[in-house]
Parts: sequence; C-alpha cells; structure tokens
Amino acid sequence: MAGDVNIRLLRTDDDTWPTQVEGLRELLGAPNNPLLFPPHYLKVTFPRMGGRAVLFEEGQALLGVGFLFPRGWRGRAREFTLRYHRHETARHVDPEAAVLGVEGLLDGDRVIFYDPLLEQQYSPTSREVMGIDVGSPSAREAGAIRCLQQQVWASEPDYLYPADIHSLGFGAGTSLVGRVQDELAGFLFGFYKFGGSPLPELWEQRFGGGLRIESQLLGVLARHRRSGLGYILKRVQAERAAREGIGVVNWTVDPLQFANAILNFQRLKAVALDFYPNYHPFRNGLNQVPASRLGITWLVRSERVGRALAAPAREPAIDLHEDRSVRRLNEGWARLDLAADDPVVAIEVPADWTALQGASLEEALRWREATDRLFHHYLGGREGRYVITGAATDGEQRFLIAHRVEPELLESLAA
Repeated sequence: MAGDVNIRLLRTDDDTWPTQVEGLRELLGAPNNPLLFPPHYLKVTFPRMGGRAVLFEEGQALLGVGFLFPRGWRGRAREFTLRYHRHETARHVDPEAAVLGVEGLLDGDRVIFYDPLLEQQYSPTSREVMGIDVGSPSAREAGAIRCLQQQVWASEPDYLYPADIHSLGFGAGTSLVGRVQDELAGFLFGFYKFGGSPLPELWEQRFGGGLRIESQLLGVLARHRRSGLGYILKRVQAERAAREGIGVVNWTVDPLQFANAILNFQRLKAVALDFYPNYHPFRNGLNQVPASRLGITWLVRSERVGRALAAPAREPAIDLHEDRSVRRLNEGWARLDLAADDPVVAIEVPADWTALQGASLEEALRWREATDRLFHHYLGGREGRYVITGAATDGEQRFLIAHRVEPELLESLAA
C-alpha cells in the first residue's frame, strides 16, 4: 500500500474496545448504515470468536475500518475475511495492497478482502427435511432475513445484521433458511470462530476446539414455531459442521427462556458449562432486565448428539413431580441453596419469562438476580462444578437440570 497510508491493528480484547466500537460505528454512518454489524455483537461476541479490527488512515484522516472475521484454516495459517468499510469521504484503497498490509500485521495469518458495497454472489439450495424446505438463501431471501429479524425481535434497524453476510464472498459459518409453502418462515446463521471457552480435556482431545462455529441467531416466525423448524435448522447446521470436520458449535441463550431449554438440552442434547452475567447491554421486548446468558456447547460429532438428531420424536421435559431425589436449589427467586454437592440438582426458572417481564419488571429483576447468583456459583467444566444437561417440569413449575462434573459424566456426554 502507498507509503502515506497507515494500517493500525486494534486490540479487541482491550477494556476500551466497547467504547471504540461506538466511535468507529458513528464514523461509518451508524445508526443509518445497514451494512454495519449491530453494536452489541461487535462489542461482546466478535472479540470472543477471535475477531480483529484494523484502521486505515492517511495522515490524520480515516480512510476506513476493516473487521477481520475468522474464516477457517489454510494449511497451518488462520484465514480471515477482511470486511472493509470505507469512510464516506475517503478515497478507495487498493484491495491487494490492503491485504498485504494487513497480513504484515498478523504474524502469518491470511486475509481475503471483502467489500460489502459490491454486488455479491449467492448460491441458493433446497432440500426437504421432515417436510420443510431447508437450504442456503438466495439474494432475495438474504434481504428478507433482515426483515424477519425485525419481526421476531422488534429490533431497531441498527440492531439488525446485514443481508450480505449470507453471500459466498463473506463466508459465514452457517447460513440457512426454512421455507414453508414458498414462504420464508425462519433462518439460522452463525460464524466461524477460532477457539472459545475452554473445553474439558477429554472433549478437546476428541473433538478439537481450534475452529468452531458460533451460532449467532435463530429466528422463526410465530405462526411456524410449533412446526419443528428451529430443530430442523439446527440439525442441518450440525450436519454441515460435521462434514467440514468441525466438532464444536457454540451459542448463547437466555437461561430463563424455558422453551429454548427444551430445544437445546432435551432435543439437541447440547450442554451449558459457561455463564455470562449481563452479557449484552441492549434492551428489547425479550430483554427488559440485564441480559445474562448461558454459553452452550454442542458436540455435533458425538454419538450422543447423533442419536438425538436421528430420533423420530421429540424428547419431552423430565418430570420431577414424583422424583424428590433431585435437590432443588431455589424456590422461585427466594431461598437459594448455595451448599449443594449432590450428583444432580435442579434450578427453577420462570414458567413464562417473556410474560413475566411484561407484567412485573421488579419481579423479573429478582428472578434474574437470584438465578444469576446460582449459575455463577455452580456452573463450570472442572470436577465438582455443574453442567446443565436437561430441562424439567413439576406441574406448572419449570427447571433446568444440572449434573456434577465427574470423569464418567464427561465421557457419557461426549460418547
């Protein structure tokens, strides 16, 4: 690149990164630039998946910002997509020179230049799975996914993901849609990531964790939520990841949304080792109190998950009504038990978390604070900690089931 252009690598793992995100997005036209990623994603998830960022400057003037998205491995080198956003008043940079300049900062990593302003290529596919048409989206469907995000979460435009991430050039880890009678009924997308939260040693050895998929967003229109579409999209995601040799898929979920727990733990046989209090700073209709999250680990190449995905019927929630052997760690948001050492424990969660937030923010906040304390105290992958493996009911009550970590448990979950 010309000598008067300076390329500077930013520290996305620095405490100042969230503040830098706000400033960079504003310079690039936020909140009115639909090509920008949402602020909460760039602040929190992007650094956790190995994302990097670079500034292109000419003197004191900003030329543009590049966001480096993990793309995979090329031989022994990591490969990134350099998503370049030009400042509106700046001149264009030469893509080849930009790649060479950025690669010079990355200690052997490789870079592919990507300009979201250019016309992109899409490769739509179609396959019937359990009576529903599933596949990669067309250009038209990629645009419609952005609209579906707004319908499902009632999000402001600045919190919607760009449509072009479903293109071949960007190289997302997952890009899927579900079609019902030619209507776009749901979507699932995610990104490759380098590493992630530590896995138990057995799982790391068996499945590898150097390249994973961060499953970012799963959305289904309300009128199709009993069709099993969410499960079908996740099933196809697992199949595609396994074909690529990827053994671990991660995502985050609100631990108090019980319907999600049924899908994630009972149907998909994912588990939760990690807990992130107040993970996202945003507020919307589904998140009116601090948005704490469980970190989900899905061992998609394990026989346990394979059996679950091949099963013809849903696995119902565990019935605790007649089983008093499982120690219960709370009664609603009160009477927390922080002294348990039982092999199996149950954490009560609200029967309808969304409705509760709408009815009483004070009570919702108490639920959040109480369960945050329990998750923080108990969850983890080390021996003696607990891993969430299931969802249960007792009449109108709802629970998450956690098992104490022991070598036998880790083997059974990875089998």
